[in-house]
Amino acid sequence: MKANVIIWAVLMCLLSPLLSFAQGTDIQQLETELRSASGARRVEIFLSLSDVYAQTGDYDQALARATDASDLALRIKRFDLQASSLNREGKILAIKGKKGLFGKDIAASKFRESNQLLQKKARPDKALLLDNLEQLRAIAVRNNRKDDIAEIDAQIARAKDIMEPLPAPEIQVQAIETPQDLKDQISAISNQILELGSASGQRLNYERERQHLQAELSASRALIDKMSEDQLKATLLVMQQRTKLDSLEYQNQVDSLNVANAELAVRESESERNFYLAAFLAVLLLAGGSTFSFIRARQNARVLEEKNKIIRAEQERSENLLLNILPALVAEELKKSGSTNARYFEDVSVLFADFVGFSQIAEKLTPQQLVSELDTCFRAFDEIIARHSLEKIKTIGDAYMAAGGLPNGGGGQLRAMVEAARDMQNWLATWNAERARKKQPLFEARIGIHAGPVVAGVVGSKKFAFDIWGDTVNIAARIEAAGEGGKINISGEVHEVVKQYFPCKYRGKIAAKNKGEIDMYFVEN
Repeated sequence: MKANVIIWAVLMCLLSPLLSFAQGTDIQQLETELRSASGARRVEIFLSLSDVYAQTGDYDQALARATDASDLALRIKRFDLQASSLNREGKILAIKGKKGLFGKDIAASKFRESNQLLQKKARPDKALLLDNLEQLRAIAVRNNRKDDIAEIDAQIARAKDIMEPLPAPEIQVQAIETPQDLKDQISAISNQILELGSASGQRLNYERERQHLQAELSASRALIDKMSEDQLKATLLVMQQRTKLDSLEYQNQVDSLNVANAELAVRESESERNFYLAAFLAVLLLAGGSTFSFIRARQNARVLEEKNKIIRAEQERSENLLLNILPALVAEELKKSGSTNARYFEDVSVLFADFVGFSQIAEKLTPQQLVSELDTCFRAFDEIIARHSLEKIKTIGDAYMAAGGLPNGGGGQLRAMVEAARDMQNWLATWNAERARKKQPLFEARIGIHAGPVVAGVVGSKKFAFDIWGDTVNIAARIEAAGEGGKINISGEVHEVVKQYFPCKYRGKIAAKNKGEIDMYFVEN
């Protein structure tokens, strides 16, 4: 055992960099496959990414991918995949220890929601059902909720009872020495058959055992009819002799096995001693080589440290400047090839925000004051958009445009987009309250959200700008224009996805310029 522990420790030290590299390679491969995947396959890739991120300790990314999987599974109505996604979300939330409003345990709610989806199916995934129950029990134990523990234990017992059929009862048969004994045993078997008959309606296995015993009973009765008492005694004597012979052969085999085990123990002891000696020599060699390498590395590090600091500082400046202008994926492509290709994205959410009565506000402020106020608002919007892992596209005058699901094709991120819009309106409400006390003009924003396919890319050869195009962008702009100050106006497509997360008020079909009538909803605060 000690030898195995030493080998495992040395292997883990040598292989840990390779494992980290392999996990990074898995993430890149899955991200690449995700761009062309759709439907159930896309959900499965999201779940695989969540697992790999969880293994690397990046629980934020793991949770985001699990949430994307849950949202997409809901849209395509694959409730089995949604149940698995909710299970992943619950486990990651349990690790992070994240709580909801009033201390609500979000992880527990995910496991319950997963089980609710499983119980709707005629043949649910029993393994996933039990895993959810075990996770809920662990949470109840951690919070010392004894009533919940008892209830969950009862649910686990019921689930296991369904999965594991009761074993067949054992029928004890006594040694037969005389025909009278055989008749007594037949009577006992008949009684057992009657007892099994009373329970056969409950367990199919008992019915099969009863039929087997009836067959034995019929065979035994036929044997009694054919055999005389002397023949029975002779037969039983032969059976006893055979039993003794089998016992002696079995004992001989056990003795041989004991001798072989003793010889194996001696060889194992000698092998372990030789291994310890070889391991000691290997450790000495590794220690000497590691010491020499460490000294050389420190000498080289002192020489290169200052140069590396300068190079890293300049590289970070260049990277930050480029990332402030373009998304990371587009910037990387631009650095490698000097140009980028436009891409089609099937599921992207688009947000437009515009200030009500901006012309009247501009008349009351100097140009410097107006630009300063807009800068304050847009800086706050930028921070909110980044916090929700969304992408700012551009500003046009007093209009602000952002998108979700770019540039990696991670889905529309509609839930995150609506949460970001609510944060933007809440920030404006707080800011306007302070401005009202100072008797300054108020900035009320209309916000509109729509989702659908777009084309995204960089146009031009100078002053690069990342932008998106398509009918989805035009409809989002019309929905924003049809909204009201201080409110969030969403389309019917968006409402179908987020209605389970946010209360909404139906406005009816609203006419949009060049787009006809569109179902619109206000997201209530």
